[in-house]
Amino acid sequence: MFDCMSDGTPLSNTAHGQHAKRRGMVDSRPIEEQLQDLRGRADDDFLHPDAMREAGRHQLDLPELGLRVSVTRSRYPNRPDGIDQYAVTMSRPVLDRAPTNEEVGMVLSSAFGEIASRAVERSGGSSRIRMFRVPAGDSASDQPASATS
Repeated sequence: MFDCMSDGTPLSNTAHGQHAKRRGMVDSRPIEEQLQDLRGRADDDFLHPDAMREAGRHQLDLPELGLRVSVTRSRYPNRPDGIDQYAVTMSRPVLDRAPTNEEVGMVLSSAFGEIASRAVERSGGSSRIRMFRVPAGDSASDQPASATS
């Protein structure tokens, strides 16, 4: 393994679950907990950026549901006066069909609690990938119930 780039610049340690920003191993925790952790990683990346790398997408595969969920927290548009939001993408790893409304509702409510109801879908009607913008909240009421108890 190389600890620096060819010009001698050190590489940032972004590993989560043995892969940068991605969980590659089977996780035995409840899906809700995994999704809350995914949101937490996006929050940490946004609130405490690493100067050595650009903030980015955090991804989680949920084999139980056959879904892949990606979350990024940023300002949209990406400028100081942009709105603090999450970009959430849901798809199936094989891209055979779009996630159902029930799956989307479960994922959003597990990850975002009450603010999930304010999510706005940004994907086209025939897309097999569903994309949402979810407002970032700062209060405890925005957390899923089990995260605050």
